[in-house]
Amino acid sequence: MLDVAEEQRMLEEKVGKALGEARTKLDAALDHLSKGGTDSEKKVWWAEEATEYSSLLYSLTYGLEDEDPPVPVRKRNAEPIPLVKESSESLRRATELRGKSPLEGYRYLRTAVYKLREAHHILEKARTKKR
Repeated sequence: MLDVAEEQRMLEEKVGKALGEARTKLDAALDHLSKGGTDSEKKVWWAEEATEYSSLLYSLTYGLEDEDPPVPVRKRNAEPIPLVKESSESLRRATELRGKSPLEGYRYLRTAVYKLREAHHILEKARTKKR
């Protein structure tokens, strides 16, 4: 049977892997968007899902389930590329703050999720308008 410290270490390891996966998918989405790739919507969605998953693990690992960080204010006429870039920066900050200030890191992680969700929504709307 695992002791509490070992269990926490294992959870933190899973969070680290999830954050790495989110980073990989977010970088791929940004690269694809920057090049005008046709399936950018799917790439952004994958990044959104990976970031959301890492957020869930993060909140469970650091006991932040009851935290509900404020949602960033939506910008009118927002564009997907700047939103994905901002979410990339938020993910970077969340990863840096993880060991120092988990709550502040979690806020950045949630911001990354919201901005990716908004970028995905914009891309989805653009695709359905083309039809």
